[in-house]
Formats: sequence, structure tokens, C-alpha cells
Amino acid sequence: MPTDDEINKLRAEIDRHNKLYHAEDNPEITDAEFDALYARLKELEENIKPGESSPTMKVGSKSSKGFEKYDHLKPMLSLSNVFNYEEFLKFEERIIKRINSEDITYSVEPKFDGIGISITYENGNLTRAVTRGDGITGEIVTDNVKTIKKIPLKLEKEVPEIIELRGEIFFRLNDFEKINEVLKNEGNKKFVSPRNAAAGTLRNLDLRIVKQRPLDIFFYGLGGHSGDLNIESQEEFLNFLELNNFPINKLVSFGNKESVKNSVDSILNSRESLDYEIDGAVVKVNDFNQQNKLGYVSKAPRWATAWKFPASEKYTKVNDILFSVGRTGIITPYATIEPVLLAGANISNVSLHNMDELKRLSIMVNDTVLVKRAGDVIPQIVKVNKDMRTGQEKAIDIPNKCPSCAGPIGIDGPFLKCNAGLTCKKQLFGYFEHFVSRKAMNIDGLGYKINQHLIDLGYVKEVADLYKLKNFESELKSLEGFGEKSIDNLFESIENSRSAELETFINALGMPEVGESTASALARHFKSFKNLRSADYDDLMQIDSIGDVVAKNILRFFESDPVGIDNLIQELVVKDFVVSESSHLDGKKIVITGSFNEFSREEIKDIIKEKGGIPSSSVSSNTDFVILGENPGSKYKKAVELGIELIIEDEIKNFLKV
Repeated sequence: MPTDDEINKLRAEIDRHNKLYHAEDNPEITDAEFDALYARLKELEENIKPGESSPTMKVGSKSSKGFEKYDHLKPMLSLSNVFNYEEFLKFEERIIKRINSEDITYSVEPKFDGIGISITYENGNLTRAVTRGDGITGEIVTDNVKTIKKIPLKLEKEVPEIIELRGEIFFRLNDFEKINEVLKNEGNKKFVSPRNAAAGTLRNLDLRIVKQRPLDIFFYGLGGHSGDLNIESQEEFLNFLELNNFPINKLVSFGNKESVKNSVDSILNSRESLDYEIDGAVVKVNDFNQQNKLGYVSKAPRWATAWKFPASEKYTKVNDILFSVGRTGIITPYATIEPVLLAGANISNVSLHNMDELKRLSIMVNDTVLVKRAGDVIPQIVKVNKDMRTGQEKAIDIPNKCPSCAGPIGIDGPFLKCNAGLTCKKQLFGYFEHFVSRKAMNIDGLGYKINQHLIDLGYVKEVADLYKLKNFESELKSLEGFGEKSIDNLFESIENSRSAELETFINALGMPEVGESTASALARHFKSFKNLRSADYDDLMQIDSIGDVVAKNILRFFESDPVGIDNLIQELVVKDFVVSESSHLDGKKIVITGSFNEFSREEIKDIIKEKGGIPSSSVSSNTDFVILGENPGSKYKKAVELGIELIIEDEIKNFLKV
């Protein structure tokens, strides 16, 4: 019989996760883990009256997003990117060719790091506010947006019948820090960035909370409209906004191509002094008639581009230097630092990669370091400011045994390595997470906490044990957080994985430096797992994409067999590789970059494999094609430099023959 204390704790935990998911857009657990908690509570409440306060009785459970969907009058599109003046000049060349004119004026404005919003006025009255969503359909958040006092509820001058105005909602940095301070004092998890906080607040179902948080906004764009609107340029549009008391950014400027770089540099130089986050500038053709002539390509306008800024850099202090153990036993040093906000994210941990990097930096605990968020994605320590040392710095305590299992460690190139294999729980956990992940065996229902439970309680000592969990069905269903339905779903997912594609199984094995593209190449070459396992060095080196290091890694992996392959393949059927009849991409190496509207990246990968191609993660001279989506980043630039054929989204269906 469940105790009141057990039920109350579970209710409190579910309430907390509901709040993180709905109110703050900041979930800590997966949907599957939430389902397991919820199912467990339902099970415990079967023989009692839950009461109205129970999460099982409340409106707004996980399955309801709480906001009505709505289609924009005119899609909210993404932008192409440039990173320097040379790339901007190429952008302009394409414009000149299409409109056959060099008489072009541009607007240059900050690219805000917030949440896009579309606000509709009908006969002058604010009637609807809709999030960007997927660009076509967003969520109606009108009441939440009306809490922003700067937004006029009524247009007073030059009022059209219907008009959509586009803007960016954000938090000022001081307000963001105050919100996090409140959350900390209330014992809640803080937001990781101002953008994350704006997203969570904008979609908060509790209007009282939204009113307490001072969301801000800048208006910058015109969406759809009907009725008289005598506006012929971006400059005139901003004048219209100002005339009707809408907040617009004061850093906007207008000029020809020679002035664009100075305008972008001016915005960049002001970045550190601004009290809101920006990650670049937006350059637009000013004239609306020219915009209309230019039109759109790949779901982005030809008349606008985002000029992305270099990575943000800031100094901070090293609190400690620690070591973590990965699934292959590699021990990675990392620094815990005084949290620093870089390019919209709060950074508190920075990888130091390996022992060579420690030597290069000559880093110590309490050092002052320059942290850079390269590509606005990966934080790294650029250098140590040794002039700031005070004598309080301490040398790094290099481990002489595994930080996880206290087992023996050795040297593997520039790395320390735990030699205990999967008897080390950190390695077992990392390997288990990789094996069941979506890109490997794709076994649903195994989140971080459940994986940790299965390992800590001894149900999984090697990965083959996963396929024997049904022997412990009654025990698992009795554990807290392991509801009957979630366990049944888990068993079903495990059974479905017993028949595996060869390339999927090779990737799931987690051999060092063997990812999806290498696994695909191995499957295509050897056709069966038996052939691969019996291959020698010369056999492996026949594959173009495999060099000396990877070949030796594969041979060492099969020789040492850290995962118990014989036990594992007794539980599975690993299918031989068969090239489909429609394999027109046979052997072609294809890189996918950017985001897509009609396909997910995984769908494109699956089709490429089905057609005989080899999805690759990096662009090189061996790449045959690059499939280009929105916001492609550095891979696009490298593909252009190497002269690799580009496939834009409008051409994907024809290219893939689907």
C-alpha cells in the first residue's frame, strides 16, 4: 500500500516538471520519463480519491500545449547568412543580376537574439499576437503579449484595414538577472539565457507570472496586410511605426553598399555596451518594389541577409579543474568557471579536451581566462591571462586513478584513459546511453535517470543484459518511476530493436571514431557483420574514408571486445547490407547542413542511405554533394570554396528521386 508521503512527493515532482515544461519552456526530463512518473502516480492513486490538487486531475498535463494554433497571413521566414564584406558583395551581385540595377539602398539593423512575434491589427485594433512557430503556423499568445506596455493596443495614424507587424520579444539583461535571482530564491531552476527566459515567459500559461516579468520588444518588419498602406520602403515603414508609437531600434541606418560595412561594424562595436543580446546585423534592400522583384528562395528572402558576428569572448575565473570519464574510457579535463553569458547562453563548464591542451594553456585553478563561444555553439578557453595571477592560483591535481571507479589509468596519445572497460560504471553508462540512442538502436523509454537506475541496481552489467530485462519484469514495475505502461512500452521497443540494419548496429557498437558515415561505409563495403569482424588491416584500408588510425581502432575494438559482442549478437539479428534497386546515389558522399521545412535531417539521411549514398558529417574534397537548408553555417562556406555541388531545398525531391 503506498504511503501518503510517497504520493505527495510524486505529485510535487510532477507539478515541478509540469511547471518547467509549460511555464518555462525548460524541461529537465524527456517525455518518456515524464510519462513514467505520471503512470506511476496514476497507479498509486487507483485505490484512493486523488483530490483536485493532484496533477492527474488538473487541466494542462503534458499532452496539452495550451495555445491555439494560427496561420500567419505572410510566412515568417529565416535568413541566409554572410560573415564578412566579401560574402556581402557576392550577396549584392546576385541582387544586381536579378533586378538589373545597381541603384540599391540598404537598411542595416541589429539582429536581436529573442523570440519572433507577429502582431495583427484589424481596423486599427490589436486583435492577435502569434509566435513564429514553424514560420507558417504559430501559437496565439495575445494576452501574454498585451502585458508588454510598449505595444500600442490601437493604431492612430494611417490605419490600414489589416496589418501584420513583426517584432522580436526579449529581456533586458538586468531584468533577466533579476528574474533568475527570484527563481533561485524560490528554489527553482534558473533560465540559461535571456532568450530561453523570453521563450518560457511568452508561452507561460499563467498570466500572473507573465505580468511579473518585464518582457520588452522591438518592431522591425512588415508581414501581410490588406487595405490602403502607402509605404514603399523599409525606411518609410519604420517611420510609420514611429508615428504610431511602436518601439524601434535606434541603431538602424540606411545607405549604399559602401556604408553597409561601417554600419555593421558600428553595431558590432556597440554589442558589449547594449543591455540586450544581439548576434549579428540584418541587411535588407530598402525599396519594397525591389524586394518584390527579388522574391524568395529556399524559404528565405533574396532581399535580406543576416551578417553574423564573430564569436563572443569574455574573461572569467576558473573555480576548479576536474576530470570526467567517457564511454570509451577517455578521461577529459574540464574547467568549472564563474558563469559568464556568451552569445545568449550561460557558460559555467568548459572542456579542456586533453593533456596537450592543459600543457598549451599552462592553466591553474583560480586563473583568469578568456572564454570564447566559437560559432555561438562550443565554448572554449582561448588563453590564460597570466598577468592577473595573484599567488592564489593552484596547480591542477592530475588523477593517478580513474575518477569514477578508482581503477588503473594509462596514456592513450594526448589522453588519460581508464583501463577498467565496462566494469567502470561511467563507461558502462556512457556506452549504454549511446547504444540505445535514436541514432543507434533507437530504443524508446530509456532516459538518463532510468538508465542510471538500471546500472546502479545491477540489472545491466553489459549491453546484452538489456535484452534480458523482461526476466525482471515484476521487479522493475515495482520500482518508483517504473510504471506498468512505461515498462510495457520499453519492452516493446527493445523487441523491435532485435532486428537491426548492419550500419545501425555498427554505429551502435560505439567503436572509437566510427560514427554514422563510417558505419555506413563499412556496411556498404563488407555487406555482413561476419565479414567486418573477420577483416584485417588491409581489408579496412581499401575503404576511401578509412585511414590508418580508424582501421587500427576497429581492429583493437574487435580484439579487446569491451562490450561482449558474442553475448550481444545472440540476442539480435543483424541484417546483411543490401543496396536497393533505386540506388542512384550509390557511393556518393553527401553532407546535410541547415534546417528544412519539408523534411527533417534524419529523414533526408535515411533516404540517402536507401538510395545507396553515404551521409557525411563534414565537408572535404571527397564530398560529392552538399544539401543546403536554412542557416547552413560554415559547411556552406567550405562547400563553396571547394566547388562542391549544392542542392537547395526546392531541388531535394528531384535529387533524391522521392
